[in-house]
Amino acid sequence: NRKVAGFDLTFRAPKSVSLLAGLGDPDTAQVVRESHEAAVDAAFAYIEREAARSRTGKNGVHQIEVNGLVAAAFRHRTSRAGDPHLHTHVLVANMAEGTDGAWRTLDGRWLYLHASTAGYLYEAHLRHELTARLGIEWGPITEGIADVVGIDDDVRDHFSDRRKEIEEHLDEVGFRTARAAQLATLASRKAKKASLDEGSMRDVWEAKAAEI
Repeated sequence: NRKVAGFDLTFRAPKSVSLLAGLGDPDTAQVVRESHEAAVDAAFAYIEREAARSRTGKNGVHQIEVNGLVAAAFRHRTSRAGDPHLHTHVLVANMAEGTDGAWRTLDGRWLYLHASTAGYLYEAHLRHELTARLGIEWGPITEGIADVVGIDDDVRDHFSDRRKEIEEHLDEVGFRTARAAQLATLASRKAKKASLDEGSMRDVWEAKAAEI
C-alpha cells in the first residue's frame, strides 16, 4: 500500500564515454554531452510512446493511454565518489492525463517492462551519435553496452572508485546476485560532496590520469 510519487529513469553513459566528456578537449566534451542528451531523448521518447499507460475501473482492470508523461531531466557529470560519470536522471511524476481528459496515476508495470529496452536503445543511439560525429570505434557489445576503443580496462578501472566501493561491500557480505548488488549500492552510498566547478574538477581528473 505504499504510495509512489514518481519514477527515476536513469541513463548512464559507459565509463569510457564519461572519460571522453571529462578529459576530452572542450569541443569533444561538448559533442559527447550533446550525443548523450540526444540518446536520452530517443530512449525517453520510446518510453513515452510504449510505456505511458494508466488504469481505470474497479481494481484498475482497464488500461488507458495517456497524453504523454510529466517529467524533468537532470544531467550529472560525476559519481558520488567524484569520478567522471555522465548520466541523466529523468524523474517521471506518477500522474498523467488520460485520453479521456481525467488525471490518474500511471500503470508503473509498463515502465518496468520497457526499462531494459529503453536502456539498450539509449546505448545504441549514443554509439550512433558518437560514431557519426567523432568517428569513434567500439569494442564488443556486452548486454547492450560497449566501450570506446583505445580507452582500456586499466584506465576505466582507475576512474571507477564508486564501483570499487560496491565490489568491496559485496565481498564483505559474500553474495553476488543482482539483488545483492542493488542493496550494496544503497548500503555503500555516501553523502554527496559539494561539487567542484568544471575547471577544478578537470584539474582533479587530469591529476588522477597522470598517475597512470
